[in-house]
Amino acid sequence: MRDRKKNKLLSGDFWKRILYTACFFFFCVIEQREKSLSWEKDWRAIFQNLTGIPLALLIFSHYGLKDIRKWKRPFLGWTVVWILGMPFLLLWGRNHWPFFNVWIVITLNIVLYGYIILFTVIRVFLEKRLPKLNGRYLTLWIVMMAWMIFSRSTLQWPLYYFIMFLCFYLTDYSQKERDQMYLGMLDGIILGFFVIQGLSFVFRPFDSARYRGMFGNSNWNSLFYLEVLAAVLARIIRAAKDGARKWLKAYYWIGAGTVLSFELLTIGRTGWLTAIVMIGIFLKFLGRTRAAGKWFQSLLLLSVCVLLTFPLCFAAARYLPPVFHHPIWYEGEWSEEKVHSWDPWDSEKYVDIDEYFDAALGRVIKSFRLLREHSPFSLNADAAAPLDETPGEAAEEAEPLPPNKIPVLVRPEQSTDDFLVRSTIYKYYFKHLNLFGHPTEEQGFQLTPYYWIGHAHNIFLQYGTDFGVPVMIPFAVLVFGGAISLWKRSEKSYGSAEAGYCLYLLIPVVFGMFEYSWGVGSLSITMLFMAFGKVICADE
Repeated sequence: MRDRKKNKLLSGDFWKRILYTACFFFFCVIEQREKSLSWEKDWRAIFQNLTGIPLALLIFSHYGLKDIRKWKRPFLGWTVVWILGMPFLLLWGRNHWPFFNVWIVITLNIVLYGYIILFTVIRVFLEKRLPKLNGRYLTLWIVMMAWMIFSRSTLQWPLYYFIMFLCFYLTDYSQKERDQMYLGMLDGIILGFFVIQGLSFVFRPFDSARYRGMFGNSNWNSLFYLEVLAAVLARIIRAAKDGARKWLKAYYWIGAGTVLSFELLTIGRTGWLTAIVMIGIFLKFLGRTRAAGKWFQSLLLLSVCVLLTFPLCFAAARYLPPVFHHPIWYEGEWSEEKVHSWDPWDSEKYVDIDEYFDAALGRVIKSFRLLREHSPFSLNADAAAPLDETPGEAAEEAEPLPPNKIPVLVRPEQSTDDFLVRSTIYKYYFKHLNLFGHPTEEQGFQLTPYYWIGHAHNIFLQYGTDFGVPVMIPFAVLVFGGAISLWKRSEKSYGSAEAGYCLYLLIPVVFGMFEYSWGVGSLSITMLFMAFGKVICADE
């Protein structure tokens, strides 16, 4: 028995699994830093560009020294090139790049992906070794990315993501490697939750009705919990498929209840809606495993787990930070109304359970009230001023403002109508769609005299705005067609991986229908591209 455990620890598969877990944990770290740091001293941009490092390690894990020895001349040549060229790259970056620290990270990516491109070209064109690919989805993905790159958008991430993920998709992982990477992905994200939430218990007091955790915004915190929830639900499906021990199944079920409890604390209606969709998909996939019970029993079990864990999660978020009392603030958060280190543990600044429920029920009631008011039977045609007209006193100004600087909603009650706000944003961005997109400086408009809208609050509209309408179509096909493809493949193989990737495929889309979920470096977008890989790489 001891020899068997020793051999397992010394095996390459064991260390690859550790590497996979570490890489996805690092994706979680990037997510937290990217959605909490400011642009000062370019730290946020640094972490965005660090996305390529863990992905490079995932690709490198497939190759070994024998591959380098076999083709040592091109690898030696690239090594000489980057060693000689590094001083010139750094000198150029020092003089021309706005953030030199970011350029250092970009230079590191150039070095790493130089080797990866060599590996990929040799494997695909010289050794003729390719994974089994779905040609239609791969072609569609390439067309979408190419249009992004050559659009009018000034965003640079499509080029980086195209190079990184194309090499990743063309890497001929074995089925065992893919399975180990999938499990490492789930474990790494769950580990990320433990670490990030643990830090929140130390540094982030619960002094806002909508719980922010370790993020600068409650919606970003909500989105992170959804990513963790997908990992836990996928783990439950895998445990049911493999016939895991009861204690392990119980651990994952309680974990799902815990993550859902934290999701409830964010009072994010978009997050709640996305979680409901995810649970529905989860129950459907779980019902296909031979060891699973009926869907109603699973739903009841999940509900019981939430009821048991919610009081503990609220108590931990509310009472653990005062024990350590080292609160931190992110950019723009500092206020006398926030908890400070000198405030007592029972300060009125903390959110109590009654305040939380009042805020949560208030948002729910408001949603139903607005839904009733904006139903087809009671919709007012004159809800907002026309987008290109000058409302109020703006028309009388001597120097007319640009159309996007003129407030669209001028009555105070309009700014509190969520449905009106969203429909106004969507109308504006839909009206300004074109074939080749818009640079960032051409986007946005003044919604109210005090509220500037900088993004479309819809992932499809935003991609269309950034890169043009032709990007929206392949993107929609990849998302919804990919989800259908994964669903059909799961029917044949009862594969838990299809279920997990399907959850990750739909999270940024469902959430992104109403909120921001498409930032470069975001865990949600990284996982979206990982899910595209599962769609593009056909069954082995």
